[in-house]
Amino acid sequence: MAMVMATGMGMKNRSNCLTKLAGLFLASMSSNLALAQVDSESQSQAFVIKPRMALTETWTDNVVVGGQNNKESGFITQLAPGIRIDAKTARLKAYFDYALTGYFYSTSSASSRTQNSLNTFGTLEAISNWMYLDFSGQIAQQAISAFGTQSPSNANINTNSAETSTYRLSPYIRGQVAGIADYSLRYTLSTTQSNASAASDIELSDWAGRLLGSTPFQSLKWSVDATQQNASYSRGRTTEAERLYATGTYTIVPQFRISLSGGQESNNYASQSAEDKLTYGYGFDWTPTERTQISAFKERRFFGDGHRYSFSHRFPLSNIRYSDTKDVSVLPNQFATVGIGTVYDLFYPIYYQICSQNSQISSLYPDLDTCAKAGLSQLTNSPNAQVTSSFLASRATVQRSQQLALGMQGTRNTLTVLFSRNERQSILASSAANDDFLLNNTNNIRQRGFSINLSHQLSAQSSLNLMGSRQQSTGTTTGNALKATTMMYQASLTSKLGAKTTGGISIRRTEFENSNTPYTENALIGTLSVIF
Repeated sequence: MAMVMATGMGMKNRSNCLTKLAGLFLASMSSNLALAQVDSESQSQAFVIKPRMALTETWTDNVVVGGQNNKESGFITQLAPGIRIDAKTARLKAYFDYALTGYFYSTSSASSRTQNSLNTFGTLEAISNWMYLDFSGQIAQQAISAFGTQSPSNANINTNSAETSTYRLSPYIRGQVAGIADYSLRYTLSTTQSNASAASDIELSDWAGRLLGSTPFQSLKWSVDATQQNASYSRGRTTEAERLYATGTYTIVPQFRISLSGGQESNNYASQSAEDKLTYGYGFDWTPTERTQISAFKERRFFGDGHRYSFSHRFPLSNIRYSDTKDVSVLPNQFATVGIGTVYDLFYPIYYQICSQNSQISSLYPDLDTCAKAGLSQLTNSPNAQVTSSFLASRATVQRSQQLALGMQGTRNTLTVLFSRNERQSILASSAANDDFLLNNTNNIRQRGFSINLSHQLSAQSSLNLMGSRQQSTGTTTGNALKATTMMYQASLTSKLGAKTTGGISIRRTEFENSNTPYTENALIGTLSVIF
């Protein structure tokens, strides 16, 4: 979601700006032409395997974060072998990215350890045009408590951090009924586990079915949706939810349509036994131009009013995206939702446009999608970077998530501004789970954050990146106000040292405040990575 501000970049003519950016993109690509041609050939194959190795050396004045009394300086050595596998066949589209990071400390207060990192997703077409199988897996480090010590990086020792993994299998079928309606039926089984003893493991079983059809009136369409969900917690009670609702959509003009829905839902979130509630909602979808999309839907639910709002507009060299949702969440935030994609969604349309308008660039790659992703890889931002980190919750919650992303691309500069606000409210009648809601005796936890990132292309091989971020978690409890604030500033210089080798050096300053374990940290980091 990114906003275009051409005047801020001092550009009078958008087409000229696009030409300049394409020229810079081409210059950057041409320095690695041979590598690009090899990648083009390999990516046309069914499977592309890319091993890698990264070495990071960090000097920090606070190895074990979590209070000034424990402050100790030292060196942290990270060795991270990894592998990326991309599959693209007639039946299988998938990727698998895994790394095992070893941490070695120069101080006696910290012992060597390892961490896993996994991101994988795939779709298998089991029976042509009818049965499919989606699968995914994630392993990442996660804060246990929103109000406990927040880490400046995974390398620092922090007792408030846990390794959390989620695996998901989802077979589904789709087709047509007598040519009058489309149908789909999906079953999803997922499990989320953490190595934190106080956190709850979660197993989720979910059925979802849909019928979608038309009417004698060409502009009027209808759909019927049914869902059934069972969430089992290792610490806490099992919750069950069912919902059946119908939606009618009327297209007033090709660019504008309205929707009405109504139905019934039943769940045991707010009581020990299931309660039935009527639901109804209304909304619209508007596409005034091919670059602008506006969507809004509001509905009455058992917890009050839920909604889904979104807005996006794309300029030639910038973008703005906003989303605001309120619904029930039964998994930790980072595993339950994909979010807005942040950096990736901001700049993918820009690079796609550059590739489509410059044959010299696009000819280096098998398709426009691969070309656009190659441009994204040059950004020093992490494509999946999030503004606020979540926390482990062992219960169903009502979650409102608001995200705003602004992005601008100049001839040498890339600016991203990301805002996020999450509010989670416990709706369980009771729970034995030792999460933030129970331990801090609060029913409402708010998290707000923003991040500003400026990347400057020094040359075709080198770039300078400046980043500043702030996150704050707040909650209320009897007689006390809960609050934790993290601020981080970082400057990084990265450069291509060869066709497959990248090096970088960074400086970092972190300031964390809460009532128990405030700390500050300064660090100098050097990184060397090789893709084989």
